[in-house]
Amino acid sequence: MPILNGMAATKAIRDIEFQRSDSRIPILAVSASLLERDETSYIDTGFDGWVMKPIDFARLKILLNGVRDPEARRGPDGDRDWEKGGWFVQ
Repeated sequence: MPILNGMAATKAIRDIEFQRSDSRIPILAVSASLLERDETSYIDTGFDGWVMKPIDFARLKILLNGVRDPEARRGPDGDRDWEKGGWFVQ
């Protein structure tokens, strides 16, 4: 990204939300190199979920359903599959 990377952009969005007290914008990290051992760092940054590249669009559709319907985040596997993506916050 030309000005901010995904982590910095997410932090900036969360800072603005904190100041305005508006509703939370869902943010999914999209990368080919997210590491499961760094999950706490992604949560602390403010990401709500993640999806790995190359993107599995069927999986992405499931994750996007969780934006509208938080209950959809609790799918049969808890909607957590590190290699495909999932939600950090249930």
